[in-house]
Amino acid sequence: MGRVWVLILFISVTPITNAEIYKWIDEQGQVHYSDKEITNAKELELDTAKKGHISTGATREEKRRNLLDAMQEDKEREKKEQKKSREKKKKHDRACVLAKHQLSQFERASYLYDLDKDGNKVITSNEERSKKTSQLRKNIKKHCK
Repeated sequence: MGRVWVLILFISVTPITNAEIYKWIDEQGQVHYSDKEITNAKELELDTAKKGHISTGATREEKRRNLLDAMQEDKEREKKEQKKSREKKKKHDRACVLAKHQLSQFERASYLYDLDKDGNKVITSNEERSKKTSQLRKNIKKHCK
């Protein structure tokens, strides 16, 4: 009988702790989960009081569905971010090719000109040509990485 009282006393004195799970997304768009609080982390609500049972009640099924939905949302968000990244890279690649092509034309041409409103050639000065060339080099540096 004494052991039963010791066991009851031990159980009532033992602090009951709730596990805290945090979810956050890093700079590369990767989703992470941790039991330690991180800045910009969102605490997930998990019921840890019911452990050790195997019943598949509605609440457990709802939690599983919520977790699966959250994981699916993460996958879809990741796919969208990857698509945006690919499109951005494609634009940079195109801008790189165009800038390189224009620069090679500028360097091969003996003179540059623009057309005025009447369609007559207006020859570009050496100073203006130099500015345009340096701008093209900056564009190449920016887009051709």
